[in-house]
Amino acid sequence: MSVVAIAGGTGGLGRTITEAIASTRKHSVFVLSRKKTTIFDSLLNVTLLIVDYNSIDSLTIVLKEHGIDTIISTMQVGNEDSSNSQLNLIDAAEKSGTVKRFAPSEFGIDCMEARKINFAFPFAAYRIAAIDKLRVTSLEYTSFLTGVFLDYFGMPHAPTYLSGFSIIVDVVNMKAAIPGEGNTPIVFTYTADVATFVAASLDLAAWPKKSVIAGDKITSNQLVGLVEKARGRKVDLVHDSLQDLRAGKITELPSNIPLYSFMPKPVLEGMLISFAMAMEVGLVDIEGKTLNEMLPDVKAMSVDVFLQNFWGGK
Repeated sequence: MSVVAIAGGTGGLGRTITEAIASTRKHSVFVLSRKKTTIFDSLLNVTLLIVDYNSIDSLTIVLKEHGIDTIISTMQVGNEDSSNSQLNLIDAAEKSGTVKRFAPSEFGIDCMEARKINFAFPFAAYRIAAIDKLRVTSLEYTSFLTGVFLDYFGMPHAPTYLSGFSIIVDVVNMKAAIPGEGNTPIVFTYTADVATFVAASLDLAAWPKKSVIAGDKITSNQLVGLVEKARGRKVDLVHDSLQDLRAGKITELPSNIPLYSFMPKPVLEGMLISFAMAMEVGLVDIEGKTLNEMLPDVKAMSVDVFLQNFWGGK
């Protein structure tokens, strides 16, 4: 049994992982949060801990008092303040004497591989800073690498705590903007499956430095074909060349337009361009031994099954 703390456990992915670990009934589960919430009140085996991420000393006390031995960070590390919060948590974990394992907030591409090719991925510097800090601690650590979340292609029908945007295919409007030629393999994983694998990984005797979770690996062109199969009609398709993407040009997908009211269009498009380029240059074709291989009893949903389940006949 582990005593697990999920940092950022009230967010979309964090909540999914918290519920998955709690459902095993094998572990003591704590959620680290800056403020109170009632979302876990129905889960008797989940305890909310209010913490101050600006204070390493107070974080250390909380971790030690509750005997936390494993931390899974799902914090939204998108600026220097949130990055410093995660770095402080790593320092506190090292000082606590109880924490032995730490998973930083990754859940996407391998930012260390992006650094090797000088690829400017959003917020990569903050993720790399966490890995660099963990390397000089005594903590066992792993990066959960999951590719693109399938949830974005299942909304509004697939159960998820994530907020949505459209990339590659706008399934609702049957529009697609394919990066490049669309023949580069991409890892896709449903967050519910990510959470199940994370929960199961707590039982591993040792964590690998990289924990690849792959629901499926297909190309953008294959994704379009599976969407068409599920919905029974053609997708209106264009290709955005790598040259256009590098020049800051990306085809607008209709479902993203309402998002501009709280995320300015240039900001959202900048993120989407980076994601699209990462796919085309192979950074989402994540390589290495997967948790699927290490945990063969845990099954992940393929893209085909996912789309048929949540879009079939719609």
